[in-house]
Amino acid sequence: MFRRPVSIALALTASIAIVSCGDTKTPTATVTNVAITAPAGSAATLTVGATTKAIASVVGTNTPAQTVNWSSSVPAVATVDATGLIKAVTPGTTVVKATSTVDTSKSAQVTITVNAVTSTTPTVTAVAVTLAPTTVAVGGTSQATASVTGTNSPAQTVTWTSSNTAVATVSAAGVVTSLIPGTADIIGTSTVDNTKKGQATLTVTAVVTNRPTVKINFAPATSPVVGYDTNSGAAYTAASMTGWITEASAGTATPVPLDMTGNVRPSTPIVLATAEPAQLTQINMQCGTPTTGNPCASGTTVSGAFEYKMADGKYNVTVSVGDASASTNAGNTNSSHTINVEGTNIFSNKTVTSAAPFFKNATPVAVTVTGGVMTIDAKGGMNTKINYIELVPVN
Repeated sequence: MFRRPVSIALALTASIAIVSCGDTKTPTATVTNVAITAPAGSAATLTVGATTKAIASVVGTNTPAQTVNWSSSVPAVATVDATGLIKAVTPGTTVVKATSTVDTSKSAQVTITVNAVTSTTPTVTAVAVTLAPTTVAVGGTSQATASVTGTNSPAQTVTWTSSNTAVATVSAAGVVTSLIPGTADIIGTSTVDNTKKGQATLTVTAVVTNRPTVKINFAPATSPVVGYDTNSGAAYTAASMTGWITEASAGTATPVPLDMTGNVRPSTPIVLATAEPAQLTQINMQCGTPTTGNPCASGTTVSGAFEYKMADGKYNVTVSVGDASASTNAGNTNSSHTINVEGTNIFSNKTVTSAAPFFKNATPVAVTVTGGVMTIDAKGGMNTKINYIELVPVN
């Protein structure tokens, strides 16, 4: 019996079945978006030497691969490796980009700004040196002070030297000792940065052996007293090294001039037989502290101090304070008179009465004048009124 057609039919059926099973296809992945999730945001800031890990997320259909290629637009500023590790190299800006390996048209980017490392090491920009006083007689001393400026609070310590050790020497503490007449630069060198220095010039004058007695009466120019220099409240000038300054600037290297002409008072028409002629005038050094009524209408209420150019040396000092008008007006006895000369207290908180409107120290007080200038102030007093000062040299 002939059966070949049946065998052929079965073979064809099997072949068709096999071909039909081989037609199944894997779905194609597509990328719709790439996002950089770290660092967060569209920009990040690093300091030189720092690193950060960048992470990219690939979004699309049919589960696209999460792999990306990383790149930096300016590798000199920051590099990025295949894992997304960003390393800051130099200050500047670069763009780090993540590009999908599935679809290179899809990418994301983040701007990286690299800043220099902020140093905490102190640096010095300048050293300023001041001397108090700037002029002394042979044998006198001056104090040098340094101010060091810079970043991160540099130490204020300096090493002191003198440009002319024959004229003046300086100790480690900044005490300058004068030796012979002349000038010397006192130099402060920072211990933090020895290339930074400052200096101030000291002038050394010869000692005056025959010093005169100094007698100053504080009075209107129209009321001079025989035997006294008259001071009428003119403001200090550097040229004359004499005049009135603010009390706050007394004893500093930078006296602030103050016009006290409105604070001068004559005694007219009051005449006191018991008063010395030089006591019948005054300058109110602290007008309005306290006051009654308005006694300083024509003057300044800024407290003043007086500087006077004179020879250095030791003097016995006598000062008179008070107000002739207190003899007829008890309201003018409200002062608390205090006088300091060259930082030495002559007397403190002295009051007067109508019967005794003046006070002066019965025993002269020894004071040493340095720097060629004598300074009088009333620090610690109230409404102090000075009549005169006498300085007798002590040889």
